[in-house]
Amino acid sequence: MSTLTVQALVDRSDLNLTVVAGGDAPAMRKALTWALISELPDPSSYVDGGELVLTTGSRIPQGVEARKQYVDRLAAAGAVALGFGTTAYYSNVPADLVAAAGEAGLPLLSVPAETRFGAISRFVAARISDERQKEWQYAVAAQRDLTRASLSPYAARAMVERLAKATHSWVLLLDQDGGLRAGVPAARMHLARIRIDLPRLREQDNSSSLSMTVAGESVVLFPLTVRERIRGYLAVGRSTRFSLAEQSVLATAVSLLCADLHSAWGILDSRRRQRRAVFQTAVAGNAELASSIAEALDADFPAGNLRVALLGAPTGYETELLEHAENDHGLRSLCALVTEWERGRVVVVMPPAEGDIRTLESLLRRIPHARGAVSDPTSPHELPEAWKQVRAVFTSASGTAGKLALASDVVTAGVLQHLNNAEARGWAEALLAPLSDRARNSKIDLRHTLRTFLANNGQSDASASALGIHRHTLRHRMGKVAEVLGRDIDDPTTRAELWIALQLDDRL
Repeated sequence: MSTLTVQALVDRSDLNLTVVAGGDAPAMRKALTWALISELPDPSSYVDGGELVLTTGSRIPQGVEARKQYVDRLAAAGAVALGFGTTAYYSNVPADLVAAAGEAGLPLLSVPAETRFGAISRFVAARISDERQKEWQYAVAAQRDLTRASLSPYAARAMVERLAKATHSWVLLLDQDGGLRAGVPAARMHLARIRIDLPRLREQDNSSSLSMTVAGESVVLFPLTVRERIRGYLAVGRSTRFSLAEQSVLATAVSLLCADLHSAWGILDSRRRQRRAVFQTAVAGNAELASSIAEALDADFPAGNLRVALLGAPTGYETELLEHAENDHGLRSLCALVTEWERGRVVVVMPPAEGDIRTLESLLRRIPHARGAVSDPTSPHELPEAWKQVRAVFTSASGTAGKLALASDVVTAGVLQHLNNAEARGWAEALLAPLSDRARNSKIDLRHTLRTFLANNGQSDASASALGIHRHTLRHRMGKVAEVLGRDIDDPTTRAELWIALQLDDRL
C-alpha cells in the first residue's frame, strides 16, 4: 500500500474532489497525515504538518488580504492542502481564496455538497492507520532479519547487505579510522566523501548521528560506540528521507553492529589478559614456562635473546598508545609480545634485530608526549633484571616527548636516585643559575642548546640538526654557554656534571 498523498485523495472517484488552485506536481505528491475539520478564522495553531484542512468558509475573514493571510498561515504551519466545501452560501470557491492558494502553492480542493467532510476524514484516518500498521510490520520483519544476520559467521557484512535491502539505500560500514569494513557496491563511490565528514562526527557527542547531503542524496552517519569510544561508523544514504519505521530499523542495525563490535573487543580484552600473564610469568624468572603458555594460548613470545621496553603516554592517550603498539607492522614482523602493564604503560618484548630501536622510536613519535625506555639485548633468564633496569630508567628519565632511553642510561638513573635530595638539587640549581639568568634577557635558550648538545654526546652535526640550526650557529651558542658558566664544555667531567645537574634541576 502506497503512502496517501494529496493526489491519491483527489484520484478517489467516490469523493469527487476537484483541484482549483496550487495543483503543481510536487505539492500534490505531499503525504497526508490527517484531515482537520475546522471553521476557525485561523486554525493554523492546530496544524502540526501534513494535514488537509477542511472548511466551508463560514468564518473565514472577508477581503483579499484577510484570505491571503488565512492561506499563508496554513501553509507556514505545514498544511499540505485546503478543502473548501461548497454550500448554499458558497456555491463556488471564492475567487480571492483561489488566488491566495495559487500564490502560496497550497493545493485548494473543491468539495461538492454531496461529499461529507466526515467521509473524507474517515477515509484518510483508515488509510493512515493501515499505512502505519504496515510500516511497523515491515519494521518488525526487517529487525528480525537483521538479528538473524547478526548471528552469521560474517555478521557485519551480512547486516550491511540486509540493511541496504530493507531500506532501499546504499550502506557503508567503516572502522574507527575510516577504513572500509563492508559496503554494497553502490556505496563505494561515496567512501571518500564520507571520510571527509568523520572529524565532524568525532567532535560531537558519541551518541549523536550526523545528517548530510552527498551527491544530492540524504545521508545519515552513525558512530558505533563501544565502552565510550567510537569504534566504527555506519553511513546510510538514499534520495528520499527515512520514515519513522525505517529509522527504527536503522537504530536496530546500529545496536546490533555495536554489539558485534563489543563482542570483538571482549575477545581482544581476553587476548590482552593472556599476553599479560605470559609477560608476568617471564619477568618472574620462568622464561621456559612463559614460552609454553604462549604456545598454548597462540600468543607471541620471541625465542632467543630479548629486548624489553616500557612505553608510556599521558592521560588521554593511553588507549591510543596500546592500540598503535598492538597494530605496529614492525613489531608484528618481529613477533613481539605487546601487553599493557598498567594504564598508560605498554610493555614490548622483542628480539634484537636491525632497526628494532628505530621501530620503537617511530611508534613513540605517533603518540603526543609519549616516551619510553628499552633494555640492551639479554637472555630470557636475565629478563627479570632487564625489566627492573628498564623500569628504573623509565622512572628517572626526564620525560622528553618522543624520547627512548637506552639501558646504558641505567647507571645515570642509579646515580640520580642517590642524588635526589635537597642538597644535590641546590647544587644543580646553583650550577645552572647563570644560564637561567641569561634566559631572562635573551631570546636564545642556551639551556635547551646545552641539553641537546649533551644528549647527542657533543656531536655538532646531530645537535645542530636536532635544534634546526647550522653547526656554525651551534658552535657560537656553545661558546656563549661556556662563557656564561665559566666552564670548559670540552672537559668530560664538566659535561657529566652539567648533564646530572640538568636531570636533577628538571625534577624541581
